[in-house]
Amino acid sequence: MDRRARHFFLIILVLILGACSMRGAMNAMTSAEDRALAQAMVENLRTNNQPWLQQHFSAELWAESAKTVGQAPAFYPSPVESTELVAYSVNSSNVGSANSNRSQEFTLVTSGGGRWAVTRFKTESRGGAAAQVVQWQVTPRDVEPAELAILRTMDRAVPWIWGGLLAFLALVVGIVVLIVRSNRRRRAALPPVNPQ
Repeated sequence: MDRRARHFFLIILVLILGACSMRGAMNAMTSAEDRALAQAMVENLRTNNQPWLQQHFSAELWAESAKTVGQAPAFYPSPVESTELVAYSVNSSNVGSANSNRSQEFTLVTSGGGRWAVTRFKTESRGGAAAQVVQWQVTPRDVEPAELAILRTMDRAVPWIWGGLLAFLALVVGIVVLIVRSNRRRRAALPPVNPQ
């Protein structure tokens, strides 16, 4: 099975185990701590809380960003109506060792007043240390971002997927029951065998 197929089946499994919506699946894939960090990142970029940002950015990224981070608040809508996590990925290596590496990528959409802002950022953690932001980007949008539109479309589609899956399972169970009953009737209709 190739990598794309594995990712597809993993997403389907998370949907089945996690919830009946993409938002529920996102919550199942992320910890409460990760979701809190994602929301805090947006809030602190939006309010230009530079002490918080400096504490959570890697030293290299802060050296690059210190002059431009103050421009981020202008990219966000005002007033803010909601900020939603719309995409998440994680990559881990050497898990459980002193050389463990973990990177996470977050995409959030902030909405308000007919405007949107897409916030993307990446964190890295090495050797069990606290995660640091190593990349960030805020993009203003005047039309609904594709990421949010896809999330809403999937939320509408998931109940139909569940319904289709249940209908398919009911069909399979029905066929198996019919086959078993048919075999039992045939056996009952056969004359008994008399050993000589």
